Amino acid sequence: MLGILGCGQYGDVYEGYWVPYRMKVAVKTLKHDYLQEETASAEDFVKEVGIMKRMKHPNLLQLIDPIILGVCSKEPPMYIVTEFMVNGNLLDYLRSTPRDDLEPTTLLYMATQIASAMMYLESKNSIHRDLAARNCLVGENHLVKVADFGLARLVREETYTAQIGSKFPIKWTAPEGLAYSQFSTKSDVWAFGVLLYELVTHGEPPYPDVSIADVYSFLETGQRMDCPRNCPQNVYQLMRKCWQWEAEKRPTFKEIHSMLDNLTQPCDINSGCEDVGVMRVHLVRVNLQVTQKRNPRPQMH
Repeated sequence: MLGILGCGQYGDVYEGYWVPYRMKVAVKTLKHDYLQEETASAEDFVKEVGIMKRMKHPNLLQLIDPIILGVCSKEPPMYIVTEFMVNGNLLDYLRSTPRDDLEPTTLLYMATQIASAMMYLESKNSIHRDLAARNCLVGENHLVKVADFGLARLVREETYTAQIGSKFPIKWTAPEGLAYSQFSTKSDVWAFGVLLYELVTHGEPPYPDVSIADVYSFLETGQRMDCPRNCPQNVYQLMRKCWQWEAEKRPTFKEIHSMLDNLTQPCDINSGCEDVGVMRVHLVRVNLQVTQKRNPRPQMH
């Protein structure tokens, strides 16, 4: 391994080089104490991660191989190897990139990619449970991939819910998750609304004036975050739809993806005014760049 990339809820992430594939990779460690009892054995862990590995979508982080090191020890450390994303996690990327370098169309393009990945998970009846900008990764040409989409199933419930005020994502969690630890695709939809807020504000923390302890009561009284500065109303209305108190009233990810893909109102998140036609030209240009990079034109001899 070449060095540490960051620390996450479930363990540390390292940069590595995967010799069989001759490529850079990210290596995520999973703390054994956090694993569910039914996935704590090496065999069950590999089986569970194998389910995650079969989830294939252009905007889902691709797992390369589950690896168990130190199998002979009583409590082996668990490692997951994934593709390496050159620009790191989306939250840090939003905060570190100058605003002028992230056009409004680019932010919407990122949101649409995330919605596409979540629409795929929705079709597979798979729940993320920790969707946020910090758990999305950015590659070249603003390619975004959703990461950690199966890890919540591998960790103990008490581990996931007990760390209130630190690792538990209170401000991204739907009311039914906060009150009853009930998670569904609809709770992922709620979190997506918060992720939209992160995108629009270039990584500002949600609920800036509400303490962790007061979030549930704030939501219970019908209050929601205000429309961010310079955010178009149609984007804010999508956030509000995601934040419906009753889970069944929230849109599906298929509907969300359609809304993002068919925005017809001015979509400048910062200040100016760009219509959907300009946005589509931008998306075509970005997709063309990605396609050309993946499929270089053969050299003529």
